Amino acid sequence: MKRCGCFLINALMFCASPYAAAQRERVAPPLGEAFFGVEGSAGDGALKTVPVEDEERVSARRAREEVPLMRPDERRVVDAQSLAFNKALEPILADAAKSTVRVWARVKGENRVLAYGTVVGDGTNVLTKWSEIEGHADGLVIKGDLGEGAKAEVTGVFTDEDLALLSVTPEAAASEDFVPARFHKADLPLGRFLAAARPDSKPGAFGVVGVLERNLRETDKAQLGIMADFQYSGEGVRIANVQPEFGAAEAGLRSGDVILSVDERVISGLQELKNALSVKSPGDKVTLRIETAGKERSVEVRLSNRPVLGQFAGGRLNAMERMGGEPNRIRDGFSRVVQSDMKIKSNQIGGPVVDLEGRVVGVTMARADRTRTYIMASKAVMDLLKTEFDSVADAKAKTVLRQTELAEQRRAMMPTPRRAQGKPRDIERTRRHLRDVERLRNRADRELDTLGAR
Repeated sequence: MKRCGCFLINALMFCASPYAAAQRERVAPPLGEAFFGVEGSAGDGALKTVPVEDEERVSARRAREEVPLMRPDERRVVDAQSLAFNKALEPILADAAKSTVRVWARVKGENRVLAYGTVVGDGTNVLTKWSEIEGHADGLVIKGDLGEGAKAEVTGVFTDEDLALLSVTPEAAASEDFVPARFHKADLPLGRFLAAARPDSKPGAFGVVGVLERNLRETDKAQLGIMADFQYSGEGVRIANVQPEFGAAEAGLRSGDVILSVDERVISGLQELKNALSVKSPGDKVTLRIETAGKERSVEVRLSNRPVLGQFAGGRLNAMERMGGEPNRIRDGFSRVVQSDMKIKSNQIGGPVVDLEGRVVGVTMARADRTRTYIMASKAVMDLLKTEFDSVADAKAKTVLRQTELAEQRRAMMPTPRRAQGKPRDIERTRRHLRDVERLRNRADRELDTLGAR
């Protein structure tokens, strides 16, 4: 077992996760995760729990693996330890599980879990992820672990945080035995262990805090209003172009200027410029030392809000983000979140998160990629619930407006097509090229005819 020892330690944290089965076979959810199907007549709303994978299916799937990660004896050890690890978390999650619900709807003729939710307020309200339920807001059902399900309505939307507040009748909340979450206002320091609850008291995912609470909203950050020249390799940051209506343009900065310092902080490159601006706020004034055509001067610039930017990731980056599971469609722009490495499924977002003492310390906000899950801490959740929310109509209008702004920015940021080198408008040259192409085509035809004759 010498070979097994270190490997098992490294493998346990991955394999213990209820997400590990879906990692090995992406089309299948974790072992034991429930799918809700209608039992009885189509309209009675009664639900039953149906196991997704039984032991035989798991064994058969593992036997089909072309390159096993472990020998059978190693796998048995890891599986046993994984089961024990998850079992040990169940008492910690027991109370939070009573405040965890699944939000589902009929999608293409079948019942589908859209998201998780956290019971809040007096027990008749549920906080969940808006973008995951938005398309089915008129036919939502929420269900705890043992209830039959209750129809829910969207009371309001916290559009900027992509959260929605659902409501059920007091009678439905009582029959489903919903228990409001008791949020614990605790700091979430680096390395703090966190676990996401499921309605059945099993862990949906677990991980540790990797990045402290921060603001992901680009529009709340300060900018000069320039585009940097990425081809420049000298000291400072050379300006490729200046965006109109922002502070840099008002201060008279031009393409080709080089930013050497910000408030006497020497700028060695683009990352240093970003760091210098990260501690500033929109509306602040900074003094830049600028080099223009070999001459230096000082310029005062008022910083502006960044424009609304969406995700411009290329195909390769998008594919990397989906390694290990599908991320949520809305996975950035939150104002107060901590970052964790928990590997939670995108349709389990919205439920409570607990610490090792079983205290509810936040709710899951988004699965961003294979290494990042965002969580809103309890204090931020409680502050949010005290603010005004949007109506469904207003929330949808805001979404359409944001999509329009993003489309306009994408068009504005598209590079201007360059004219080909040479003289493309030289008519004689174009005619000569066409004659050359014609001769080549005729030669090819003659050779094909010769081959055909043989």
